[in-house]
Amino acid sequence: HLEPEAYDELRQKVSLKREERERLVQSVMRPVAARLVELGCEADVIGRPKHLDSIYRKMRAHGRPFEEIFDLLGVRVLTRDKADCYRVLGVVHDLFTPVHERFKDYIATPKSNMYQSLHTTVVAPGGLLVEFQIRTLEMHQIAELGVAAHYRYKEGGRGTDAELEAKLAPVLRNVDLQSASGDPDEFMEYLKTALY
Repeated sequence: HLEPEAYDELRQKVSLKREERERLVQSVMRPVAARLVELGCEADVIGRPKHLDSIYRKMRAHGRPFEEIFDLLGVRVLTRDKADCYRVLGVVHDLFTPVHERFKDYIATPKSNMYQSLHTTVVAPGGLLVEFQIRTLEMHQIAELGVAAHYRYKEGGRGTDAELEAKLAPVLRNVDLQSASGDPDEFMEYLKTALY
């Protein structure tokens, strides 16, 4: 409603209707899930076509044209352990042709916010590009809900806000001291190290 011209233009570029995109995602998920069952690899395979609003926000945030957005269709695979993440990656690359410059290993080299996941884009039947995100359930908790959620995950959901505060207290106590140093880069480096 706020930007009807941009919406219409993007809707035309994403020529497949949402229902069709959902069917395509399912057609990519099925062989992956079946192969994982054959291998005895326990994992949850979840698919999603990206909403037009998400595509538009990504284009604006990264200053990219529509043609450079590679994850219009996405599949997320949640595994039980880190080794299974790499097994799933092997299955995905065995079933579909990977796009070499579209692979990131954030498990071996996590982002500074502790985000971990394998990202790979593959060419699915019909030439469609599909992005896979592969991570453990624990990594997923951190990705979706942040570091505090990681604590709750480790505690099996038993942690209270008071317990979380107690665990973070040593870090928070020093925040005021470090922030007074005047160097924001030094402060951020301290905070990341302390939280880790």
